[in-house]
Amino acid sequence: MAPIVFYDLASKVGPWSPTTWRIRYALNFKALPFRTEWVEYPDIEAKCKEVGAEPTGTRDGKPLYTVPVIQDPSTGRVVSDGPKIAKYLDGTYPETPKLFPSGTEAKQTEVLTQLIQAAGPSMRPLVVPSTFDILNEVAKPYFRETREKMFGCKLEEIAAKGEAREASLQKLRGAFEVFVGRLDESGKETPYLLGETPCYADFVVGANLQWLKALLGEESDLWKMTASVADGRLMKYLGDLRQYEGDWGV
Repeated sequence: MAPIVFYDLASKVGPWSPTTWRIRYALNFKALPFRTEWVEYPDIEAKCKEVGAEPTGTRDGKPLYTVPVIQDPSTGRVVSDGPKIAKYLDGTYPETPKLFPSGTEAKQTEVLTQLIQAAGPSMRPLVVPSTFDILNEVAKPYFRETREKMFGCKLEEIAAKGEAREASLQKLRGAFEVFVGRLDESGKETPYLLGETPCYADFVVGANLQWLKALLGEESDLWKMTASVADGRLMKYLGDLRQYEGDWGV
């Protein structure tokens, strides 16, 4: 089959976005050939319109275009939005491993919702300002303008400092510990949420861990905290997912 074109966010550090990493994992998990086309933030809308990708929401009353997007030459389909892409891949290539095994979608959704609701508010002041630093120069003005409008303050003012930062770290630790409890429901010796084989929810969580690592590096207080959760259980989890990282340049 002709390689799927996978549109991912460009940066100084290779793959980093939690929304695109999950699809990179998924494509590798399914062993589907693909090639990456890197897109800078200011160019996302134009690229999506060029290839015929649908908007994934609205912003300020206007259509909002985002990545990930895939373009599948084998079917002529262009699909945007992570969950829609995952379900498309399951439906179009049924002979490949399932991202949503039968009867598991409800649990996957429940676990992800629980984690996102618990972790989201504490992650934002820890990671949003640092995202600016890993972007290429062409993308920085766009990111600053859109995020400052979104949050109503300067990027530098979003960053948690001092006691506020420590509080955010501890809240995030608590959210991760709850997730580890859900992860171990299938047995403490099994690597993934559903057991021996990963699912879409695993790739979403792995994608967020990749985001934290890419933004601040292994010597940061954020990564050290993450690495220490449940005696390194999250690091083992990320290590088990390494086989699905693939090659960044293809």
